[in-house]
Amino acid sequence: MQNQQFNGISSFAVTPQINYQNILGQLLTALAVNAQKEQLVKQLGNNEQIQQLISAFNETNKQNNNAVSDANTPAVNPFDLFNQENPGFFEKSARGDVLNYIKDLDMDKDEISKIAKMIEALENSAIEGYLKQSAHDKTINDENLAAKSKLTSYAQNASLDSNNNKVFTREEIGKMSGDEFVKNEKLIMEQVRQGLIK
Repeated sequence: MQNQQFNGISSFAVTPQINYQNILGQLLTALAVNAQKEQLVKQLGNNEQIQQLISAFNETNKQNNNAVSDANTPAVNPFDLFNQENPGFFEKSARGDVLNYIKDLDMDKDEISKIAKMIEALENSAIEGYLKQSAHDKTINDENLAAKSKLTSYAQNASLDSNNNKVFTREEIGKMSGDEFVKNEKLIMEQVRQGLIK
């Protein structure tokens, strides 16, 4: 009972029955079919449409092979690509905070470049605004100093005039030397305007 059959199925585990002639026949048939296909392609190879089909097949096969090889190559980190073109960009001041925010997002190198341009535009705008504000503050400070200087000058002149309550007469003015008149000119002119000199 070495060769057991159950419902028409023989068990090779019990008695191996390999039909080498059958396998050899199938192999020869496959080789003959393949040779016939090659012969047919060679005969039709002169036909332009067949050439185009073969070219299209070869191109598709090449693209598929490239896609498979691209899938097998390790993915390059877009941040590494960006850093190769812009070394140290995210190492400056608060740019590191932006990097920490975007590093976990699924972005390509072009999107990172757009963000970098936006960062630079914001920085330039902030610098420009600061310089304008500084110039404005300096102008205001200069104007304040000039006004303060004028007020101080007027206060000093007013205190001298108030200490000198003397009202000049025409005779006194006529007897003054040129230097005395220049020294008292402001006070004299003020008294003339007020109609005090008679």
